[in-house]
Amino acid sequence: MLQVPSSSVVEAHARELQRTWLTGKVYPAWTLPILRENIPSEQVIQLIFFQVETRLLQSMQELGYWDWQDGQLNVWMADFLSHAQNKVAISHVQLSPLLYNAIYHTLHIVLKPKETLAQFFFGQRATLMQEEFAFYARYISYFEFIPAALLSYAQKHSLATIDKTLWEEKVPRILEVYEEETQESLEAYQKRLLQEITQQSWEKIQVHWQRLSQESEDLIGSVVEDDTKESDTLLKNLFGTSPEGEGSHPQSSRARNPLLSAVDYEPRQVISQRFSSTPRRADTLRRFDLEAIPIHKQFVFIQRVFDGDPVAFREAIERLNTIHSPEEAQALLTAWQTSKTDPQAFQEFEKWVLSRFQS
Repeated sequence: MLQVPSSSVVEAHARELQRTWLTGKVYPAWTLPILRENIPSEQVIQLIFFQVETRLLQSMQELGYWDWQDGQLNVWMADFLSHAQNKVAISHVQLSPLLYNAIYHTLHIVLKPKETLAQFFFGQRATLMQEEFAFYARYISYFEFIPAALLSYAQKHSLATIDKTLWEEKVPRILEVYEEETQESLEAYQKRLLQEITQQSWEKIQVHWQRLSQESEDLIGSVVEDDTKESDTLLKNLFGTSPEGEGSHPQSSRARNPLLSAVDYEPRQVISQRFSSTPRRADTLRRFDLEAIPIHKQFVFIQRVFDGDPVAFREAIERLNTIHSPEEAQALLTAWQTSKTDPQAFQEFEKWVLSRFQS
């Protein structure tokens, strides 16, 4: 098995892939063909639909329309959802958090298949009906031979249920059989999957992860809120974990960046003289960086503040990077506000812009 990078590296890499796959690609809605055209991983796509479809099923269960113990109903619903995927359209605003969660968990499936898939299947209950296990297995396309082998075993021995104990007993042997039958090591399989996801060679992925692990904490903060909280809660319920859950560390507990401490505690004039010749990351505190705005918020600003013109939005960001005071920023904001501007979206954009000048 490959060595697993830290949780913070996995999170950072997931965010990068999310931005890469969405930047510059604005559709009225994301359909299955569009997802497959833009996202190089079928596993990521399946986990996007997993979030969408299980939200529907949970609502049905809460209303009393759904019974996970009904095996025949599981089979019918699985068939229905399989056909429904071709009709589902996901808005750009909704896709961003769904995509991040799907990438994050896909990376964990590749890096820690036994543990991550065990959490996927048994995070809520230690025992599943065979039909229920098969329903969940539809969403797994990496290491899919693990649940397939367990289903085959359960059917052969007429087992009505599959439990976590059976999983822990059989999975190590299933992984051994994979290597024996394919003559491919699990490590080679993992590398191949990572290369498929990232469209990079394994060597470049390693170098990239090393760089991410060495980066100091991000100094750029944004007042624009990311509405992924609801999706994180959903994933926590379904996987038993989330991007902000077990294994991650809150921002306040990280080792502080020495430069950030200097900005906080040393006189501002000393800092200015010390770094006047060489730009540092602290200089970006007041810069206007697209990466400081969540992708779905960029979409909102483009559509509702800049009348659907992404070029005008980027030019505005570039223009903001040439000014030096909140007064100059306010003058630009006033010029950009028109009769077509959505007041609520503009107020949020204005708040973000002016926040870059707060000491």
